[in-house]
Amino acid sequence: MELTDYFNINSTKGSIFLVITGLVLIAISGLFFAGLYFFMNTIQTSLLASNCEITGNVFFSDCQGMWTLAVYPFLNLKTVLVYLSFFSIFILTMGMLLLGYKSGTKPYLLGVLVLVEVGIVYGSIHVANIYRTLLDNAIIRDAMIPFGVYNTIMLYFPWFTFIISLFALTLGIVNWQRSPVNSITEDLNY
Repeated sequence: MELTDYFNINSTKGSIFLVITGLVLIAISGLFFAGLYFFMNTIQTSLLASNCEITGNVFFSDCQGMWTLAVYPFLNLKTVLVYLSFFSIFILTMGMLLLGYKSGTKPYLLGVLVLVEVGIVYGSIHVANIYRTLLDNAIIRDAMIPFGVYNTIMLYFPWFTFIISLFALTLGIVNWQRSPVNSITEDLNY
């Protein structure tokens, strides 16, 4: 068994590993983006509260003028992080659904997918409980306020993973049951 089998999409273990990785990345991505957002917001608030005089400069006379030109445009990009969190969840969900569809190529993969998804849904109960515990901290709760979609998903993470797993399994069954329309068969010759 090679390590590359876990990252190969054509491999049995690769598809399952990528589904698990997608769910873990969904759980971690919002916290990562919220941390960056909170950090950028704290820096901007601190810079807005301070000021200094700069003498002998042609472009600006105080620190606020300098920060308006150099720092604030970058810090105002923090609202993009909310959208990045939403789109990363969307892209990872679509990827997991496509991998569920791909698991329908072999019947035994569907059985393995069902067993893995039961474990994933059970693990997502613990992840949701950990997230609820994290929200008891005032700093984390304040940092997570702008991320409404992520908060909803994480508070109902077991339901989210159950629905995604159910759709992935359904797509796998559809892929397994599909008729070979583009293959050359003798039955179509009249």
